[in-house]
Amino acid sequence: MKSNNEKERTIRRFLDNLYTKEEAEEFFRDVKDRRNDTLTDNIIWELEEETGLQKTSDAVSYQQYKQEAWQLLKRLEKKKRIRFRRVAVYIAAMASVLFLGLYIFHYVKMTELSSVLYTETVTSYGEKRRLVFPDSTRVVLNSRTNIAYPDNFGKNERRIKLSGEAYFDVSKDKTPFIVETECFDVRVLGTAFNVKVYDKDEIVSVAVNEGRVEVSMAEATLVLKPKEKITLNTRTGEIMKEIVRNDGHSFAWIEGWLYFDRTPIRDIARELERIYGCRIVFKEGQEFNNLISGEHDNQSLESVLRSIEYTSGIKYIKKDNEVLLYK
Repeated sequence: MKSNNEKERTIRRFLDNLYTKEEAEEFFRDVKDRRNDTLTDNIIWELEEETGLQKTSDAVSYQQYKQEAWQLLKRLEKKKRIRFRRVAVYIAAMASVLFLGLYIFHYVKMTELSSVLYTETVTSYGEKRRLVFPDSTRVVLNSRTNIAYPDNFGKNERRIKLSGEAYFDVSKDKTPFIVETECFDVRVLGTAFNVKVYDKDEIVSVAVNEGRVEVSMAEATLVLKPKEKITLNTRTGEIMKEIVRNDGHSFAWIEGWLYFDRTPIRDIARELERIYGCRIVFKEGQEFNNLISGEHDNQSLESVLRSIEYTSGIKYIKKDNEVLLYK
């Protein structure tokens, strides 16, 4: 059993942004444990002494730091979880590290919000990566995808956060599996499906391979069955649910193929940038409202650009790592 001195060192290391993953877990256990109330209250008092809050004569600075801390905590509450290392970096950049650390300490002590540690995985240009979650769910990540998932799922839900594209083969369980994105939440029990939701894309989508999926948006909640797909136009707000004739098209990227179905040319350009690590620009003064359909074996950037030129009339000039599209 740890002594009070050991617990105090763990807590202080966390507040100073000097900790391992195991120490972060210990921090949350110790702060939540009511038996440590006296210890944590003493640390809070000492932090107040160190920051000069008990003797401060600068009321303006005091209120400024307090407001900064409050804004940070509201941001954390909105996200419903803390990504510890990112938060620590943010805190270190603010006006009073100890002051904000003190407020975070109070906040953690009073809420259950921060009780889960998340692992974050990010893929690079042209990279695909396979993951297996603690519940045996298998995931394939496409290029330039960011996914955050807990080391251990909770009793009430299995929640992860996604930005980018991923194919999920969810292990069946009575606990709901939830994919949280900026545009919608996808809720399942056990199924296989694809989610494409890149930050800057006009069209985001969910396609089901097996089982049933519930997609919750601000405007509506829809249930999808196998071979069904929902697309959301983030610019117009238009939602479309359809039966996919060839359901493999939504998952073609896993095998390295490209498939476009009435896809805006600017979304295609961003996809090619993610795959090839290039930069694609559009000639100024020209409109590019083309919707492209078709599939490609994606052998090279040049071959894809030639196919686009053939089907749409949009020409290209490639110089080094930059491509100019023009009409």
